[in-house]
Amino acid sequence: MKEPEDSAPFKMISMRKIFRITLFIAAIAAAAWGCVGVYEDSSELALGWKSNVESISPQELNSIITAGEDVLVIDVREEGEYYEGNIPGSVNISKGVLEFSTGDADFWAQQFMYPPEAGSKIVICSRNGDMGVLAAISLKKSGYKNVLNLEGGFESYKQLFN
Repeated sequence: MKEPEDSAPFKMISMRKIFRITLFIAAIAAAAWGCVGVYEDSSELALGWKSNVESISPQELNSIITAGEDVLVIDVREEGEYYEGNIPGSVNISKGVLEFSTGDADFWAQQFMYPPEAGSKIVICSRNGDMGVLAAISLKKSGYKNVLNLEGGFESYKQLFN
């Protein structure tokens, strides 16, 4: 008796070929996904986050300080820059230290300060405002709700008030 023939011929694709195709597709997807969110420099990164941070003008900040209102001004510039000039009453905590120390009561005690409460008004001062945006985002993600970035940073403040 004769064996029945298959009426629909098909080609067998080898497992090796399937593996190569899958690997190629995965490589393309990884390359495309890796390009999302890549920034040329910190200014471009800050620009991407700027819409998520409320800002305050140097004039508004000066009015708050002059009126004696309760505000914590954190200058995130490096120590040398801070000592060359700063906003009266500000505290110098570099951005890297700030991100890892906000929840540490011992850190604040070393600064001779109480830790700020979640609703405290905090103004971040950087050189030109860019690093301030990133520091403000870090504080907001740490639970602080009333964080403002000084528009133009210390450079703008200095032009008006020093």
